[in-house]
Amino acid sequence: MLKLYALMGQLGYGYNRQSFDEAIKEGVDFIGVDAGSIDSGPYFLGSGNMKANYEATRNDLEYPLKIAVEKKIPFVVGSAGYAGADIHLKQFLDVVKDIARDNDLKIKVAVIHSELDKDFALELLKEGRIKSYEGNPQLTEEDIKSSEHIVAQMGTCRLKEALEGDFDLIVAGRITDASIYAAYPLLKGYDEASIWHMAKIIECGALCAKPASPSDGLMGSLYEDYFILKPPNKTRRCTVNSAMAHALYENSDPFVIEEPEGVLHLENAKYEQLDDRSVKISGARWVKKEKPTYKIEGAGLKGFRTIAIMGIRNPDMIALLDDILADVESKVKQTFDEPFELSFIRYGKDGVLGDLEFIDKTHEVGLVVDVVADRQSLAHRICSVAKAMLQHYDYKGRIATGANVAFPYSPAEIDMGGVYTFNVYHIVDEDISDKFWIEEIGF
Repeated sequence: MLKLYALMGQLGYGYNRQSFDEAIKEGVDFIGVDAGSIDSGPYFLGSGNMKANYEATRNDLEYPLKIAVEKKIPFVVGSAGYAGADIHLKQFLDVVKDIARDNDLKIKVAVIHSELDKDFALELLKEGRIKSYEGNPQLTEEDIKSSEHIVAQMGTCRLKEALEGDFDLIVAGRITDASIYAAYPLLKGYDEASIWHMAKIIECGALCAKPASPSDGLMGSLYEDYFILKPPNKTRRCTVNSAMAHALYENSDPFVIEEPEGVLHLENAKYEQLDDRSVKISGARWVKKEKPTYKIEGAGLKGFRTIAIMGIRNPDMIALLDDILADVESKVKQTFDEPFELSFIRYGKDGVLGDLEFIDKTHEVGLVVDVVADRQSLAHRICSVAKAMLQHYDYKGRIATGANVAFPYSPAEIDMGGVYTFNVYHIVDEDISDKFWIEEIGF
């Protein structure tokens, strides 16, 4: 039996130290944590910034890493620094270095790089080895060249290799969440279907428990052909429904889940409630691919954003808001010769459901004026003009000569900095595992 502990859903969410201590007391063979995602959009990959800053990363990493090193428990961090490019790995390793120094620890680290060289990506494109994904347009040379960073989402190949070495910590670049937890039991020879099914569930920590929390840990105990889920935190429980429901997490098909090296089939999976807080799961099927495929992600700078947030209560203005916004947009576009994007996001009036909204009794509207231009100063200026037009717009029925809208912030114009877009979000139909290289570092 092998015990794998998922520290939390994502590093930086704030881990539960009591749960971690309870898990260590029960015995843990492996500790893993996912530190990244693309859920927050292309900004972090494009800008090179970590989503969980230095303080948040150190808060969640320091104590568990110290215990793991002392007890010699393998510890893997996946998609380190959030987007997993080399610049993110460097920032993450700076945190590890400070933890080692301040705790007088000797830490041997394996770093698995997953950032792709642009020339290599161009070569793959010319050879027709890159395919569209989820309906995206075909990739172009310009998409690759204009990306700040391009990463490939790894599977278990290089992680298994690193786990065979004598490392205290493995810091992986972009990698699938499940691969973080699948590599170690694969090395130990356990049933592949059970491994991948368990890895897919525990990747989010206690998010699959009741009450759910991505900030708490989850223990997965792997046996010959089944596994058991149980949260160390005694206020939580895993149920048949909570475990089954997690198959829908980030998946369009709850019965078929694809990984770089194979496909997990859950049509015949069996869930049994063992006691109040634990579930036994078996019956999944794993079909290995003839050759692995990888999702590649690249983000490029689109421009610079300035927004203004305001609220509207006047019923006459709300009734005419569609026409007012169209008129303001037209007037702003006539004012500036340079290219820019202007949009309005309305909360309280179709802001969430859009054209699907079925309630028409609106008495307040929160409005976001959103401008993107090729430089921050221009975006700021355009946003200021659009804001002023709305503030003093003389609509039909207007009585007061004062402002039409209320601003929660001063200044009203908020510069948001760089705006990035996913230039690359495609599939490489080629085994490129030799491009994921391992670097050995000691602190």
